[in-house]
Amino acid sequence: MSKNNRRNFLKKVGLGSTATLVTPESFVFKASEPLKNGNKVQIGFITDVHHGLCPDALLRLEIFLNEAYLRELDFIIQGGDFCHPNEQGKECIDLWNSFSGDKYHVLGNHDMDKATKAETMAFYGMANSYYSFDKEDFHFIVMDGNYIKKDGSYHDYGHANFYIEQENRSLVHPDQIDWLREDLDKTDKPTIIISHQAFDEIWDGWSSPSRFSVRKVIDDANNNEFQKVIACFCGHHHLDAHSIINDVHYFQMNSASYYWAGKGYGSSGNMAIYDEPIFAFLTIDPSGKIEIEGRSGQFRSPTPLELNHPDAARLSASINNKSIQFNTNKL
Repeated sequence: MSKNNRRNFLKKVGLGSTATLVTPESFVFKASEPLKNGNKVQIGFITDVHHGLCPDALLRLEIFLNEAYLRELDFIIQGGDFCHPNEQGKECIDLWNSFSGDKYHVLGNHDMDKATKAETMAFYGMANSYYSFDKEDFHFIVMDGNYIKKDGSYHDYGHANFYIEQENRSLVHPDQIDWLREDLDKTDKPTIIISHQAFDEIWDGWSSPSRFSVRKVIDDANNNEFQKVIACFCGHHHLDAHSIINDVHYFQMNSASYYWAGKGYGSSGNMAIYDEPIFAFLTIDPSGKIEIEGRSGQFRSPTPLELNHPDAARLSASINNKSIQFNTNKL
């Protein structure tokens, strides 16, 4: 992308001359200072950047990181479908790694389009495909829903092997289900689960087939006077949605880049591109509140509505602001 195009894009999304713009040759992001306002956790969340597919994905990530740099965040996290582990993807992972504050990865299905899961993890610097960590008064669990089932056995995603029937993909390995149960047993902190694929219910049955097993573990952990799991966040579906199942909040976080509208419905091939980069900043307050500060945009023309996409009324190019109350005490 030329310097003029980069400058025009920044003006279009409202950063203009106030943005701390960096170039691929000089990525420098300073570590955030520790929070001084109690035990709130503040998070930068971006998902489905799709570097290598969306033509301006790197600039969208750059804008997110520039804004993250201006805030006091406990960590940033990308929710999957980030980049491919190859020479082209190096500029994307180098940009991400230039942010010197805490940062985490969630594996997405398209991260393994051109490589094995092990190769992708090595490229990202991930020791494990699923893991947990604590920040302030909260516990965070990152899940890996990138398994297929073939001939009765579970196999890692790799080299786009997941284009099979829906009931045998987007699976969580049974060993991970056992690990989730054990991990939740070990913590006494309110917990947030982050995955790529959804564990709630969305239209046309596109949620993870493993959602019932995952939700059984969640419900068991919450089946006492203390509600341990308060929320789940995911990407993957390129939607902005919120639902509640058994007192647990499920948030689907929209793509940074586009909605896969299908042939004849996209402004760029199959993609209905967002005119602005979409991401969110989350504040999780132990007083019982989750606040989502999202970003609002529009589809580039021709939009799904203009092209009479069958789901146009349910699509958006935004993550809406939300303020959600939760109560960990079930008495």
